[in-house]
Amino acid sequence: MDESKFAATPVQAVATLSVHIIAVAIVFASVYFASSIVITLVVASLIAFTLEPAVVLLERVRVPRWLGSLLMVLLTLAVVYVIVYLIYDRAAAFMQDLPKLTTRIKQIVAHIQLTTKNIQQSTTTMLPASPEASLPAVRVQQESPWGQFLLRGIGSAYAFAVTVMFVPFLVFFMLTSRNHIWMSTLNLFPVERRQQAEDVMRGISKMVRNFMVGNLLVAVISAGLITPIFALVGLRYALVVGPIAAFLSLVPYVGVALAVLPPLLIALVQFDTMGPFLSIALTVVFMHFIAVNVLTPPLVGHRVKLNALTVTISMMFWGWLWGAIGLVLAIPITAAVKAVCDNVDRLKPYGDWMGES
Repeated sequence: MDESKFAATPVQAVATLSVHIIAVAIVFASVYFASSIVITLVVASLIAFTLEPAVVLLERVRVPRWLGSLLMVLLTLAVVYVIVYLIYDRAAAFMQDLPKLTTRIKQIVAHIQLTTKNIQQSTTTMLPASPEASLPAVRVQQESPWGQFLLRGIGSAYAFAVTVMFVPFLVFFMLTSRNHIWMSTLNLFPVERRQQAEDVMRGISKMVRNFMVGNLLVAVISAGLITPIFALVGLRYALVVGPIAAFLSLVPYVGVALAVLPPLLIALVQFDTMGPFLSIALTVVFMHFIAVNVLTPPLVGHRVKLNALTVTISMMFWGWLWGAIGLVLAIPITAAVKAVCDNVDRLKPYGDWMGES
C-alpha cells in the first residue's frame, strides 16, 4: 500500500502542475477577452482603496457609512468635472492655435525632409543606380496605431464611455458594502487560513492605498512647483499644462518625454527663441529628478517600491495586453501582486525579488 502511494506521487504532482497551468491560462484568457470588465473593476477598486480612509474618518464623526461613501464619490466626481472643464476650456483655445502649430511642424518636417533628400542625392551620385529605383512607390493608408493602442483594453470610445459611467456606482457599492465584502471574502477560505487571507487583504489594501495617495501627493507638489515656472516663462495655458506635465512625469522611464511634450508643443507656437524651450525642458527634467529621488521615498513608502526589472516587465506585459490603460495600471497591479507575495510565506521570495534591496 505504501509502495502504491509512493508510486502515485509523481503522477499527482504532474496533475497538480497541469491544473495550475490550466488555471493560469484561464485567468489570462479572462483578463484578455473580458478586458473592459476587468479594467472597470480594477479602476473602481483602486479608487475605493484611495477613498476608504476618508470614509472611515467620516464614520468616526458619526456620519453613516452610506452617506460618507456617497459624499466622497460626489466630491471625487466634482473634482474630476472641474479638471475636465478646465482642460476642455484650454483645449478649445488650443484648437484655435492648432493651424499655427501645424504650420510650424510642417516647416520643421519640410526642412528635415529637404536635408535628408540632399544627403540621399549626394549618396546616390556615389553609388550606381538600381533598376528598382525607377519604380513608383505605392503607399497603403493604414488605421492609426495610436488609436488602437489607446483603446486596446476598452475596445471602442463607446465602451470607454460606458466604463466611465459604471465606475462611480461600483466605487459607491464597494465603499458602502466594504465590511460585508471583507467578511464574505474571508469566509471563502478554510478557518485555518483566514488569518493569512486577512493579512494578504490588509497588505493589498495598504500597498495600493500608499501607492495611490503617495503618487497623488507627489504629482500635486510637482504641479505646484512646475506651474509657476511655466507662468514665469510666459507659457500659455500654464495652469493646465503644468499639472498635466507633473502627472505624466510619474510614468516610469517614459515620463520625462511624455511630460515635456505638451508644453513644448505650445511653446513651438508661441516662442521663436531657444530660451523658453530650454527653461521648460530643464524644469520638467529637474522636477522629475526631485520627485523620484526626494518626494517619492517618504510619501509613497519603501514598501511599495518595485525594482527596475519588475517595473519594466510589468509595463511591457500590461501595455501589450491593454494598451495605454495597461501602462497606467501596470504599477498598481504589480504592487498588489507584491503585497500578496509579501504576506504568503511560500511566496515571500518572489516578493523580495520584485522589491528593491
